[in-house]
Amino acid sequence: MTFCIAVSEKSVVVSSIDVDKCFVYSLDSGNVKNLTESLGEAYKNIPINNRDLQKACAAFSADGKLFAYNPNKGKLLSIWNTTDWTLVENKTLAKHATNIVFTPKTNVIIVGDKKGDVYAFEELPVRILGHSSMILDICISNNEKYIVTCDNDEKVRVSHYPNGKNIVHYMMGHEAYVSGICLLNNFILSGSGDTTLCLWDFDNGDLLDKLTLQTAIQKVIEIEDFAVIQLYNSKEIHFIKTEKKEHKWYIKHLTTFQFENIVLDLAACGDRLWILTGNSVHMLIIFRDTEVFLEIMDPKLSHTNETISNLFKSFVCLENTNLMIFLYNKMIGKQKRIEQNMNNGSPPVLNDTKRYKTA
Repeated sequence: MTFCIAVSEKSVVVSSIDVDKCFVYSLDSGNVKNLTESLGEAYKNIPINNRDLQKACAAFSADGKLFAYNPNKGKLLSIWNTTDWTLVENKTLAKHATNIVFTPKTNVIIVGDKKGDVYAFEELPVRILGHSSMILDICISNNEKYIVTCDNDEKVRVSHYPNGKNIVHYMMGHEAYVSGICLLNNFILSGSGDTTLCLWDFDNGDLLDKLTLQTAIQKVIEIEDFAVIQLYNSKEIHFIKTEKKEHKWYIKHLTTFQFENIVLDLAACGDRLWILTGNSVHMLIIFRDTEVFLEIMDPKLSHTNETISNLFKSFVCLENTNLMIFLYNKMIGKQKRIEQNMNNGSPPVLNDTKRYKTA
């Protein structure tokens, strides 16, 4: 995923790794700022990295006062004060970031990387846990006692925070990379390239239910007690919720929204869901009590959508550097090899030992 969108109550950010742009659009004033242009002359003179597999990452703190993203050049974490959009600091990463989140109360920046490590960034970076393969998503419990991570090797893991080496449990139920996780009504919901959503008991790690969506899952986010599912290379997003029947919890599919172009990324703030598609930006409002999801067509938002859409049109996608495309193609290639081996009477290859660059 070489594009991403992040939102707060006052701002919408669209970022691209390939062209190294990060635009901030003010919902109050309508002003636009390219953060990458404020990283200094020394940064500008570094050539754009169009070789390494990367993933665009960006996040606001819960109070909206801080913003962090990963520029293209070098292994950087760029942190900004959103009051006046001044640069707070650029921190150096050990490896390219694959996920950036803030802790919900203390505004600590948590970064997962391609090596499989997770760092907490306060005054100095502290490695809090590690996986055997690259981290693909992170979420922190509201009480900040637990951190949930998922990786390229089919695992979901619950660990104590900040002592992430103290593992609570692993959850093993997917058959491909786990692309997204969220905490949903005291459960863990995970989505995978194997096309399934899994609902896990947070306390003991038991698998409670599994739902197949027929297409590889790209992202899973929580909004207003619902989860929104983005599919790989799809024009659809899906809304689901948890439901209890006869003392058991299930995943219930609520509705599907389809857009004219492929959905590239999702972001939520409060009851508003922002969807970045191939040529436009959409906003839905979520009504939790009535389970209604409506796209906002207010004329006042037309300028916002037009401006953000025009910014996005300056982006390009280089498939050879897009980490999520690489993982999907790698999964498909492995499935074809297993199928060929079975047709030839050979035993299936259970482990793909091919290594990839983790810069």
